[in-house]
Amino acid sequence: MKNYLSFMMLTTLFISSAHAFMSGIKPDLDGGAALEIIDGVIHKGPPNSPVSVGYGTFKNNTGKDIVLKHYTSPVYDKVEAHTMEYSSDGTAKMLQKESLTVPANGEIKSKSGGLHLMLMGKRRELVLDENIMIVTYDENEVRYMLNLKVIDPRSHNNHDHHMH
Repeated sequence: MKNYLSFMMLTTLFISSAHAFMSGIKPDLDGGAALEIIDGVIHKGPPNSPVSVGYGTFKNNTGKDIVLKHYTSPVYDKVEAHTMEYSSDGTAKMLQKESLTVPANGEIKSKSGGLHLMLMGKRRELVLDENIMIVTYDENEVRYMLNLKVIDPRSHNNHDHHMH
């Protein structure tokens, strides 16, 4: 019995170490549920459009600010946080945000005409209702995995999500 328990403990240690090694991330750099996206969506655009837009509410479940610095996705070549700046004459200009601070125990909502994720260089066509993973990294290289659902913004079922 003692040998069996030793074997099981060694096997568990090996599998845990192998998972951490194969995933390419140190366990202490995995942010887990500290940051989540609520109602995260990606608007499915026209076929062959290389650009998509993503919205949702970033929710910080910790007592410290989370400062997001960069984003990746297996479906897009490039992901950036953007915001819109409006001039007094009514013109709008899209600006990339170098960082995004989600306040401690707080939220930041993205929306059409404001903060949003620009998803560029689409590597394949999107399928309605599929979940696309966006990985974001904070200033300490801690990663957070966010899932956004692909929707058709023109559908009457998605009336609360507007076109970009």
